Amino acid sequence: PLLKAGLIHGITTNPTLLKKSGAKSWDEAKGIMKDLCALLNPFPVSLELTELTEEKMVAQASELGALGTNAVIKVPAGGYPAVVPGGDPFTGFKVIRRLWEKGIKTNVTLIFNTTQAFWAANAGATYISPFLGRVPDYINKNDDPAKAAGNSLYSIGEKGVVAGDRVANSEYVAAGGAIKDSGARLIFEIATVFANYQITTEILAASIRNPVQLTECLLAGADILTVPANVLQTVADHPLSDEGMKGFLADSKAFST
Repeated sequence: PLLKAGLIHGITTNPTLLKKSGAKSWDEAKGIMKDLCALLNPFPVSLELTELTEEKMVAQASELGALGTNAVIKVPAGGYPAVVPGGDPFTGFKVIRRLWEKGIKTNVTLIFNTTQAFWAANAGATYISPFLGRVPDYINKNDDPAKAAGNSLYSIGEKGVVAGDRVANSEYVAAGGAIKDSGARLIFEIATVFANYQITTEILAASIRNPVQLTECLLAGADILTVPANVLQTVADHPLSDEGMKGFLADSKAFST
């Protein structure tokens, strides 16, 4: 329905989502990715690398790129020292550059600061994906360990706020009352730097948790939003839209046929 409504102009995938889709092997995962490329063509479909060393990442990128002409390769930023002890911190950027030289489009993921975005763009990234939702998740978890990671940036349910409506104190408020910047601040900083240096790499805001974050991304200057279907559905309507329609229909009964 969302595709037919013209709300979707591409999708992003990752191993977690492919697993949830039923993939039990790499071949099955590739089959799902190939089907998605065919379904969404000509819109871009981001496919994530799972290798961790430069040569293997470049080889896997060619493998994934063959799944569709609209395939975009997701390359994690950095060097992954937590999983590759002693790894080169510039591994991801080197891979981006090599893929750019091959004419392969890339979407650089796991962006958490402005310099990562800047280096990725200079390496030749087509898109960069700041993970908006994970910034407040991280702040939330570290400020108050009792709170589970993944909690909404805003307690929309508790406040009774209609999905998509903004609240007066929209900044993230940490435990103890200290105000923290939300991930939308990161989007704004990247957009400002890209404008200053006339960088054409597009900003793809990812890890959006709720409608308010979606709105903040639009205001901050994101070019593209990757949004869960459940969040899109919550912003498709509004109680005042319903009330307005009821009024129009009631008034229309006064017209003669």
